[in-house]
Amino acid sequence: MKKIKWMIMTLVIVFSVGAAFATRPKKPAGDGLLYYFNGSGFIQAGVFGQDYFCPDSQNTCTYTFDGAHYWPFMSGDYTPIH
Repeated sequence: MKKIKWMIMTLVIVFSVGAAFATRPKKPAGDGLLYYFNGSGFIQAGVFGQDYFCPDSQNTCTYTFDGAHYWPFMSGDYTPIH
């Protein structure tokens, strides 16, 4: 019985560590800066939570730039904080 208990506890720990790595925020690609689309071009977004936030929606809030293309990074609606 003790062997089964230890095996289950080990599996729970391994699963929780794996889940923590799987759900951590991803890092921006390229220059590490994030951009938003203002309707005519891409502008540097600033710092999340300090300069802007992204309420949930199906739209793309911020983009990352790899030197050739802008790629979606975070979903939501770009909302500046003033």
